[in-house]
Amino acid sequence: ADPEIALTSLYEHHATCCRALNLDPEPILEPLETLSEIIRGVYMLRELTPRSADFIVGHGELLSSRIVSSYLESIEVPSMPVAGWDLGITTDANHGAASVLPMTYDLVPQNMIAYERHIPIVTGFVGRSTCGERTTLGRGGSDYTAAIIGKALGASEIQIWTDVAGIYTTDPRVVPTAHSIPAVSFQEAAELAYFGAKVIHPKTIEPAVAAGIPVRVKSTFDPEHPGTQIVSHREQLKRDVVALALKRNNIILTLESTRMLDAEGYLASVFEILRNHRISVDSIATSEVSVCMTVENRYAAALERAVPGLEKVANVDLQTGRSIICAVGEGMRERPGVVSTIFDAVRETGTNVEMISMGSSKINVTFVVRDTDAEQTLRGLHAKLIEQ
Repeated sequence: ADPEIALTSLYEHHATCCRALNLDPEPILEPLETLSEIIRGVYMLRELTPRSADFIVGHGELLSSRIVSSYLESIEVPSMPVAGWDLGITTDANHGAASVLPMTYDLVPQNMIAYERHIPIVTGFVGRSTCGERTTLGRGGSDYTAAIIGKALGASEIQIWTDVAGIYTTDPRVVPTAHSIPAVSFQEAAELAYFGAKVIHPKTIEPAVAAGIPVRVKSTFDPEHPGTQIVSHREQLKRDVVALALKRNNIILTLESTRMLDAEGYLASVFEILRNHRISVDSIATSEVSVCMTVENRYAAALERAVPGLEKVANVDLQTGRSIICAVGEGMRERPGVVSTIFDAVRETGTNVEMISMGSSKINVTFVVRDTDAEQTLRGLHAKLIEQ
């Protein structure tokens, strides 16, 4: 594709936003000049390095912060656009998913002093390596940036504004009666996010967890809604299960072998093969002669390549089209009978459970069903465990 067409489209898209806010696009969109040179260079060389990719994709946040700041200035609200690297967000050189270095938490408070008379509109998602190269923080990078700054400044609360009013009891697209939860613990939020609740990514709240700072998730479409507060410890609810998560399109990988009996290093061999093929496992259950685990469908091709190696140590069976359902709640820690209540509810939906994983966490019960049974199972569980 001709880069000039893409660059023109990119300029017009942002210029349209500026004009809609009665702003002059020319000074605001100045960073596009440098970006244009980089994109033309990539096009000419036919090579996109991770370093160049970070430089390019970071411009979305850069332009957004400039537009917002310019609008605030136009309505006489003192404001300044601030790049994350200028604020002091310093990372390693792992382009595309850089890790923030500890020095960040010293630099941010020092650098923030320069903006104390203005509202700083800080770019999320981007930082700078110790070598001076622009980096990006990976999935959820903007929320992650907010948590980093909140921790660095000792904030009383960190707010994440998104398109839904907090964390819901389950996916409202599947269960219309699902509702926003007033408060969840950090551990509950992490479990729900990992198993499919896409409001936040677990990594984004790590700085807040470390500092014990509450995180509030609110909706830009319903700003008056209180949303969900994520805290170290929440008040106990009347119900044991606080929420349900659904993760579709998974593969069950089952390995059976009598070599597992009293064999040292068997699982180490299995996971070494998976690691060599860059395959991440979500859930796992083991017995004397078999191990069963779930893998996201995006690893399907890698899993096929791994099968010959796995077949050297076990009989291999792959089952596609599976969904993981996860019931989460700190109330499970103490009260007996919660697990039987969950599976009584599953039984009433007529669904067959193909795998159960529990024990690694005291606040969740995870099990696997067919994709075709997932929605009816989720509705049945929500009706019995949360609505009653």
